[in-house]
Amino acid sequence: TGVQTCALPIFRHVAAANDVVVTCGAGGVGKTSVAAALAATAAMQLDAKVLVLTVDPARRLATAMGLGELGNTESRVTTGPFGGAEPRGELWAAMLDTAAGWDELIRRHAPDPATRDAILANPLYRTITATFVQSHDYIAMERLHDLHASGRFDLIVRSEEHTSELQ
Repeated sequence: TGVQTCALPIFRHVAAANDVVVTCGAGGVGKTSVAAALAATAAMQLDAKVLVLTVDPARRLATAMGLGELGNTESRVTTGPFGGAEPRGELWAAMLDTAAGWDELIRRHAPDPATRDAILANPLYRTITATFVQSHDYIAMERLHDLHASGRFDLIVRSEEHTSELQ
């Protein structure tokens, strides 16, 4: 289509730079749908490994891509958005889970297993990570940073959750 033809040079440039594309805006404008379409188009047209990532707990990304479930771990998408066509690249998808993200951060930075286990079992830790203002935003950026720095994906397309300050 015309959209795919126009977007292809941009996708090539962004994927070659191992970059991130973020869709953002007010609620209900189609951020998740656009992110899913961009990622699926990039995977169809480019010989690249593409990750589409959402922080929206409403699971709209799975619905937009015709998938059953998404989790905190990246999963390869082999059906759904391709309509039976064979993509040139790979499409992966994940939904960030705040609690799992905090737990992973503790596992990575705890000095030893005993400290790790004590923190993870602590009720105060659970309360703070579940209710701390901007906790979700922080862990989403931490996870995005880790995924980008890993170099496992040529292109990451992130669907930002509702951005009230843009209204």
